[in-house]
Amino acid sequence: MTNQLVSWIQDHSVLILAGLAVVEGIICLGLLRIARHARHEMKAAQAAALESARAAALAAPGAIDPEAVLALLRQGHAPTLDNVYAMMRRREREGADKPDDDGPGSGRASADAPAGAGAPTRGTPAGAISLTSSQVEERLRQYER
Repeated sequence: MTNQLVSWIQDHSVLILAGLAVVEGIICLGLLRIARHARHEMKAAQAAALESARAAALAAPGAIDPEAVLALLRQGHAPTLDNVYAMMRRREREGADKPDDDGPGSGRASADAPAGAGAPTRGTPAGAISLTSSQVEERLRQYER
């Protein structure tokens, strides 16, 4: 009986391979369809993330650092408020860890300096720089390109 099975497989090997190719083709088509659907959902999620980043940055331009939001998006993380504040704290810590070369008094901005003057000052954390809504919109447009 084993000989009969082997001879049947040998006699019908082309048909067996053709059947396997058809099954493989069907599986590939299904995977392609799933990949297209996932790509479509990913683009929709990216658009929603950019919109939420824009809304968050425009809601409080002095409180939320748009660069932190864009850094989160570049890394593929969701731009939730928790993530944005964590990124801002991390960037502030990284900025505080870097030594200044100008001397001992240049580590912090003076207390009587105007908050959110629009231009970055030495020693000021990145989240403390106030941007106008047009500047935020321009940065978001640059990211979308």
